[in-house]
Amino acid sequence: MTSPSDAPSLPWASVDLGPLLPMSVYTCHETWKPARIGALALYCSDGRWGEAFDEFCHKRLLIPRYDRWAVPGGPAWLVPRETGRDLYQATRTQLDFLVRVHQLERIVLIAHYGCAFYRELLHQPADDCISVQLDDLGTVRTTLRAWFPEIQVEAYLAMQRGKSLSFHQVSDESVHP
Repeated sequence: MTSPSDAPSLPWASVDLGPLLPMSVYTCHETWKPARIGALALYCSDGRWGEAFDEFCHKRLLIPRYDRWAVPGGPAWLVPRETGRDLYQATRTQLDFLVRVHQLERIVLIAHYGCAFYRELLHQPADDCISVQLDDLGTVRTTLRAWFPEIQVEAYLAMQRGKSLSFHQVSDESVHP
């Protein structure tokens, strides 16, 4: 029989949990990295896109530990509309906080093809929503540049055709030719 003194030394085993926390049910392989990256990605919460958004941000945009803001419709929350004024104001308040406290230098906006938020908003099929999504990305990019002139703002549309996923940068020219 093994006594407690014979057990291998595990660094997490000596963590003081205090009286209110039960034993952990999982310990991550990932370790804490305290350095902030200064980037935020605002995108739709559709879980089918999550891995692709991470891959794009990590491998193409080279932002490894970015702040994630995933909500239905993503950047659409920053488009002033008759309906949804509360979303707009809440998003502005939270962005002000994140820019200040997390010292953001870069904001990445990602909309995606087939977004249910836009299909519900417009009562249109996915193909017919793309032009509004592109216009909205341009509006949000312009708004963020006005609110935070020192921050780099980028906008992308993620597309899905069959099983293929691709990302397309939305420039000022592509939104308003």
